[in-house]
Parts: sequence; structure tokens; C-alpha cells
Amino acid sequence: MNQTNSLTRYPPGSVRELWSISMPLMISTLASLFMIFTDRIFLAHYSIAALNASVTAGTLAWALMIGVGMITAMSEIFVAQYNGAKQYHRLGVPVWQMIWFSFFSLAFFIPVAIWGAPLFFKGSIYAEMEIEFFRWLMFFGPSYALMTTFSGFFIGRGKTKMLVWLAVGANMINIALDRALIFGIPGIVPEMGIKGAAIATCFGYMFEASMLAALFLRKENRLHYGASSYKINWEEMKKCCKVGFPQGIFCSLEVFGWAVFYWLMTELSETHITISSICQSFTILLSFFCDGLSRGAAAVAGNLIGAKQRQLVSKVLKSGVFLLVIFNLIVGIFLVVDPDDTVRLLFLEQGTTGPVDIVFQGSLKICLIYAFLYLFFEGMRWLLSGLLIAAGDTMFLLIAGSLSVWFCLLLPIYWIVVKGNLSVDYAWGMTVVYSALLLLAYWVRFKYGAWQKIDLIDGVNKEENSLAGTPAVSAPDLLE
Repeated sequence: MNQTNSLTRYPPGSVRELWSISMPLMISTLASLFMIFTDRIFLAHYSIAALNASVTAGTLAWALMIGVGMITAMSEIFVAQYNGAKQYHRLGVPVWQMIWFSFFSLAFFIPVAIWGAPLFFKGSIYAEMEIEFFRWLMFFGPSYALMTTFSGFFIGRGKTKMLVWLAVGANMINIALDRALIFGIPGIVPEMGIKGAAIATCFGYMFEASMLAALFLRKENRLHYGASSYKINWEEMKKCCKVGFPQGIFCSLEVFGWAVFYWLMTELSETHITISSICQSFTILLSFFCDGLSRGAAAVAGNLIGAKQRQLVSKVLKSGVFLLVIFNLIVGIFLVVDPDDTVRLLFLEQGTTGPVDIVFQGSLKICLIYAFLYLFFEGMRWLLSGLLIAAGDTMFLLIAGSLSVWFCLLLPIYWIVVKGNLSVDYAWGMTVVYSALLLLAYWVRFKYGAWQKIDLIDGVNKEENSLAGTPAVSAPDLLE
């Protein structure tokens, strides 16, 4: 099999190639998500109210940060396709457009932080803490966008190993700052509570973005991979935004829908939101595998598409399904069999004033099983999403995803659970149905959709080849 355009020494689209690219991304994502998980653990031991406030405010903040971050992450798709087409000198161009876009996003984040926070959480029982947590995340919002921008340069080329160490470093910074800022250090650092958790997380992302920027601007990348192409290229930015905006809007609407979900749980009872907070914390942490696999699949598929080997994309899908099944078999042993001790140790023991009642434990067990099933379907959906994104088929993701979260999740929960004042078990059961239906829609799109006809870089290739009269000269291939 021709391996000229493979990211690794393994056969293109194979389990081994997909795993070699995705595994560092999984570890990197795990380290990043562990920052959120660590925040939740520290805040749970600080107070249950702070934990619940961080879930409601944090979910809304992430709806906005991820929305912008998914737009800037489209640098990965263009880098991957240019790399597969051996247009090495153009790799830095889309990255720089998304760098500029990240800086421009300050005009969005700052006003939302100052004036939006009081409006979003007015009347909430946790309003004061929610406003503070949300506001600080918004102040540092562009740091997350810059991190996804620079990451795209390395992911698109299959250079993912350094992301692991940077994420681990950021995580260590977050843990140290969490302990110091949330609880304070007598005589040195004042106790900041939930504000300290937000600042600690943002400093972690700033560290990652700064280190990735330094690596991106190395001499080697400036000479061979277009890292010196810092000028604004409106045509290139338009292409990136055309692909990125649907994905960014979809992610924002989906996460915003989840913010509404947790708001509904808060309105029902403290038991509803506490159990939902714990389930969400586990699903966020365990989604590292799904996210890393999705991004790895997008990188592999993007290179194959750029190399005109679209027929191998289905092989990437089969490889991803195999890896997901293995992962979920392992997770099921720990999450479904008996999670009581883990939950009590991490979230409840120091944050509650008495023993956890039997009804609470029963509901929590059921909800964690539902959370596991939800995560299984989400992993499959994210894998398909990565393949569709690699082809640039993001408008479908916007339409299908943004509509389904409202009509297949929130409306049924409102009319059945909220209106009927049912237990939290029913709400999490509906998340499983929602995820399964959305997975079905993605599968139909992948199987019969028009993604195979989308071409993001063909115009660039034709233009350059016609000017030069010969194929573009390849820079030294550093992927081996």
C-alpha cells in the first residue's frame, strides 16, 4: 500500500496509525480535562454550593470558549490537507489567520465578562459565585482559542507527542494554583474560593498557549512550514471561518443546551443538580478518549483527503470503532459495577455534613450507568464528527447538532421531568436517547452524505501549479 502520505510508518488508516496519532492527543486532552475535574474536587471539598455553581457557570462559559476554540481549531484541518497534498510552505498560513482571529475575540469576551455575567445568572441561588466564576473564565477566553490554534499546526502534521508534556505541565500548574488560590495560604495568599479555581484553570491554558507559540515560531518552521507568514490573508481566513463557524456555533449551541439542562436540574432540587454535577464531572474526564480519537481521526482523514485517498477514510472509521469498543469495555468495569467509594472519596465525604442517604446513592448509581451509555454513543458520534470535519462538512454538524439538543433533549426533559417533577434518573435516561438518535443521524450522513465531494484546497493547488508550471516543491518531510 502506498504510504507516501501516511503520517506514520504504519499503513494509512490502520488501527496502529490512528492509535499512534490519537494516543498522545488523548493524554493531552486527559491532562486538560483533569484541570476541570481537579477544580471540581477542590471545590467540592470547599463547599457543595461552590461545586454546583462551577457546573452551571462553567458550562455556559465553556459554551462560549469552545465555540471560539472550535473555529480556531480548524487550523488543524487545513494544515492536515495541505500536508497531505505536500503544500508544506502553506501550513503556517491558516494558523496565522486563526491567531489573528483569537486576538480579535477579545472584542467578544471582554464585554460578555463585564455585562453579560450579571444578566445570565440573575436570580440564581448561586448567583454571586456563578458571576465570579464565569467572569474570570471570559477574561481569559482567548487563551483557549490560541491553544487550539497552535495545537492544530502540530496535530495536522501528526506531531502530537509534545502536546502530552505541555498538557501535563499545565495540569501541574493548575493543581498547585487550585490548592493555593481556593483555600488560600495564611499570610501569603488570600482565600479566593471559586474565583481561585477559575484563575488556576486559565493560567494553565495560558502556559500551554505560550509554549506552543514558541515551538510554532522555531526557525525550522519559519523556513519550511510557513510559520513566518504572519500577514492577514483575508481569503484564507474566509475559508477557515467558512468551515469553522458552523462547527463553532454548533458546539456553542450544544454546550449552551447542556447549560440549560443543568439550570433545569438546579431549579428542581439540590439533589438533582448535585447528582448531575457528579455525573458531568465523570463524563467530562472520561471524554478525553473520545476527543483525542476524534481529533486524531480528523488528522489522519485530512491527510488522506489532501492526498486524494478518500477511499481509505472508511478504514479510519473501522479502526476508531475498534478502539472505542476496547475503551468502553474497560470503563464499564470501573464506572458501572460499583462507583460508590470513588464518588464518596472524590466529591462527597468532606463536602457533606452527614452520611449520604440510600435514595441518593440509588439514584446516583442509576445515573452513572446512564452516563456511561451516553459516553459510549458520544464516542461513536465524535469519531464520525472528526471524519466529517476533516472533509469540511461542518454545516451538517451545525444543523443536526444544534436542533437535536433542543428538540431531542431539552424539550422532552422540560415537559416530562420538570413538569412532572420526576427524579434525576429520568433526565439522564433521556440523555442516552438523545445521544443515540444523534449518532444515527451522523452515521446516515457519513454513509450517504455529500462530504466526499467537498474540496477545501483544490483551488489553491490548481492556482499554484498553473503559476509554477510544475508541482509544488516539497520541503523536507519531518513526519517519519
